[in-house]
Amino acid sequence: MYIAMVVRNALEDFHVAHLNDDQMKELNPIIRNAIATALHADEHFAVSAVAQAYVGFAVHLIPDYWEEPVLLQDFVEVVRLLNKGTGNAES
Repeated sequence: MYIAMVVRNALEDFHVAHLNDDQMKELNPIIRNAIATALHADEHFAVSAVAQAYVGFAVHLIPDYWEEPVLLQDFVEVVRLLNKGTGNAES
């Protein structure tokens, strides 16, 4: 649920610009269920042939043109503010 909330919050500007509330209401459980499924398959990868097949198929579908993910700017900004003046580089 935590990860789904981070994804949902990251989509907020897109939601406002392109999706009405009913569309977002339909999209939210799709996001939550996909995240739960991916995490479950990843957690069981070492002991489940089904999980291995599921993860392997999904990984195979990742296109070459996808850029590497980066930390969301709101997180980076919170880290910067909390570390300001402390000299702490931890994130």
